[in-house]
Order: sequence, then C-alpha cells, then structure tokens
Amino acid sequence: MRWREIYVAGLGSWLPEPVPVGECVAAGECGQEWIDDFGYESVRIAREAAGETWTAPPEMAVAAGRAAHERSGLAKSAYSLLLHGSTWFQGLDIWPAASYVAARTVGKAVPALDVQQRCNVGISALDLAAAHLSAGYGTGSAVMVTTADRFGGPGANRWHLRHGNAYADGGTATVLSTEGGFARLLATATVADNGLEPMARGDEPFRPVSRAAERQIDLTARGDAHKAVSDETLTNIRFGKVMQEAKQAVLDDAGLGIEDIAYVVIPSTGRIQGPFQIHHLLGVDEDRTTWEFARRSGHIGAGDWAAGLEHLLLTGEVSAGDHVMLYGGGAGYTLTTAVLEILAVPDWARS
Repeated sequence: MRWREIYVAGLGSWLPEPVPVGECVAAGECGQEWIDDFGYESVRIAREAAGETWTAPPEMAVAAGRAAHERSGLAKSAYSLLLHGSTWFQGLDIWPAASYVAARTVGKAVPALDVQQRCNVGISALDLAAAHLSAGYGTGSAVMVTTADRFGGPGANRWHLRHGNAYADGGTATVLSTEGGFARLLATATVADNGLEPMARGDEPFRPVSRAAERQIDLTARGDAHKAVSDETLTNIRFGKVMQEAKQAVLDDAGLGIEDIAYVVIPSTGRIQGPFQIHHLLGVDEDRTTWEFARRSGHIGAGDWAAGLEHLLLTGEVSAGDHVMLYGGGAGYTLTTAVLEILAVPDWARS
C-alpha cells in the first residue's frame, strides 16, 4: 500500500543494558552455541538491583511511549488511537494492557487496543495505524504504537523458547502523524500464509489454562512436531514465497528497487545454520542490515524494528534522503514490510 502524507514523528524505547552472552554461558543459563552458531554477543536482560521495583512490560511501554511523545513535539490532543503489541505475558491475566499504556502516555480518552500477531505486530501495527490515519477516523492526526515484552519466570526461559532466538526484554514506541515528522512512511505490505500456523502449534492440544502454568513453553518442540508430519522442503518454500512477496510488494508500491534502500532493519534473531542468511534473501550486503545491532541486543519480541530504527538514527548511520526498509514477520505466518524516507535526522538523535 502506498501511503500519502503519513510520517514518523517520534520514536522511543526502554531497553535494559546488554548482558554478554559469555556471562550467561558461564552461569549455566545457556550453551556456547549461542555465540558460536547463532552469533549473539550480548542480550538485553532486565535485572533490577536490590531494592529496585520490578519492571513489568507495560511499564516499559509507558517509558518508551513518553519518550516518543516528547520527541514528536505533538500535543496529546493529536492522538486518536494507541495500539499496543506484545508476544508474551504482560503482568496480569484478562487485562487490557493497551488501556494502561494509553492512560499514562497519550491520555485517558484515547481509544487503546491490544493487537497481536506475534513478532510481526511491530510492523503490522504501523500498517494498521497508517490505514486509520488515512481513513480520517476519529478527530486526531496521530497514532502511537507501543510494544513490550519481558521473558522470564517459570513459564518462558529466553534461551529455551526457540532454538536460535535469544529473547530480550524491552519496550518501544513509534508515533505516526499526518502533520509531519522526521521520516515519511512511503509504503507497507503484508503477506500471509495461514497454512503455516501449525509451525507454532505443533501437536499440542488446546487446554483450559496456559501451559506456562504447568511447565515452560517450548516453541522449538512445536516446530519439530510439525516437521515430523510435514514436507520440510515445501514448508521452507512457502516461507520463502511469503518473504519474497512482501519484500517485492513494498518496493513496488514505494517505486524503488532494493539498490535504493540504504538500510534494512531486520529481526534480531540469531544466524541460520549454514551460509545462507537473511541478507542474501533481501539481496543486500550484511552491513546494510541491522545485524550488528541485533547480535548485541537479542530478539526484543515485537520491538526489534522500532529499536533498530532508533539505533540507526542515534548512531548516525542514516541521513536525510536515505530510504530504510523495516522487514520482519511473525508466526501465523504473516510478514509485513515498510519503507521509510528519512527527511531529516531529528534533534534528539544528534545530541
């Protein structure tokens, strides 16, 4: 979808300090393969010091949202919607985390919705926000998108959830506006193959209570169970088809070729076994992706893309006139891509 006059007005994050993976290996939390095979150097892990209050994911989102709002320069009256996405427990069962985040960031009267599609919601929520703004729904001119996750406790071990993905903690926020910003949202594209949903379900039966209440969630085991009863080659072809279609669709709508993209913000997942990596699929050199950020941060659930874009701005790796692609997906299987044109490096990224 080609968008008209939709801008990124603000970005914010709440990210704990990276913890070296070597320390986690020495502590027996994970194995050496996370460094040798998957390429991680460090992972952002929330660790409160003695006497500090435990930081729940919605509080991370609030901190990120407040930063994004302040950087946007907008009045709270500009907002017509807040979308909050996550991949894991938000601190309470049967509870509207989005409303909590909205009340503490954009206002108590702004409609707030929790949106879900696993990790892909970090970009697909921008797609929804752009559609909301383009339709002129509501009286505002801005939408805030927040994400937050904290992987820990008895239900989710960040090192054992999915083989090759070191799950990190953190919250992010992005503000889209029709009134201007430091980047223009040129296009988004979402491609789906719902027939790949069993990859995330495996052979587990539906149950009346969360598995996390009984034992740790094991996404790797679910994937292995699906592989045992399916054609792995065909599955990989289907994944590849979705990935290529989403890439090409957003480039076509933006009127660009992959050679016009200065950087691609990729999922902060580990390296794939073998020589073929995500930058090969994209058709760019690895130094034109955010892999170096990814390997030092870990997979921040749905927050990889806002955090990765913020990193590019703060480190001066993009400048006015550059085009940046956000590229990522989530179990289901859906993959959303977005192309931004950087109009100016914002003041907050220069300090």
